[in-house]
Amino acid sequence: MHMWSRTVKLTCGLLWLGLIWPALTGCNAIKTMMLQAAPTSEKVPAEFNRLTGKKVLLFVWAPPEILWDYPKVRLDLAAYVGAYLDKNVKNVTVTDPLHVEQYLEQGGSSGEADPVEVGKHFHADMVVHLSVYQFSMRDPGMAHFYRGRIASSVVVYDLTRANEPAERIPLRDVRVAYPEEKAGYPNVRPDQIRQATYDAFSVEVGKKFHEYDHPIG
Repeated sequence: MHMWSRTVKLTCGLLWLGLIWPALTGCNAIKTMMLQAAPTSEKVPAEFNRLTGKKVLLFVWAPPEILWDYPKVRLDLAAYVGAYLDKNVKNVTVTDPLHVEQYLEQGGSSGEADPVEVGKHFHADMVVHLSVYQFSMRDPGMAHFYRGRIASSVVVYDLTRANEPAERIPLRDVRVAYPEEKAGYPNVRPDQIRQATYDAFSVEVGKKFHEYDHPIG
């Protein structure tokens, strides 16, 4: 009798599992499907969406103390940002940054030229004015560690309105650090850090002018 009771209990238990297990596995499957179907990114609209199909000039300003240590920083940043825009903004035409730099150097300008007048000289529709106010490749007080930092204001001048002053459109400032962690890299070449920092800067500036995907979570 005792053996028969245990058999009945075991049978009932197996029957209960047979009934409930499909429901449980079904719930897990639904959860898995929901997680897989959930979006992993969201669309972020452009902060300024009027560069499409336009001729754009990049005008980079930097103070004398930065130019003293990095004399080609205007050309470098303009070239990196220009390459990003050319790749990611539809039908944009970027004025060759080398031609702009040569024009500024021939005029004896250290970056104090009027960006609107420079834009008109090159027949640009839009001028993106980057005014760099922070630029360094080392952590303060940590001479052995390289860590790039760039901070810049961003202003767009719209030159498309005939016989009217250029429209000035200020955008949010850009601040980047590479690597993002506080401690920099001790055993890398400074040009590697500088290139990676330029890349990060060009992405943050360039994303202002086109829609992009931002990861969720």
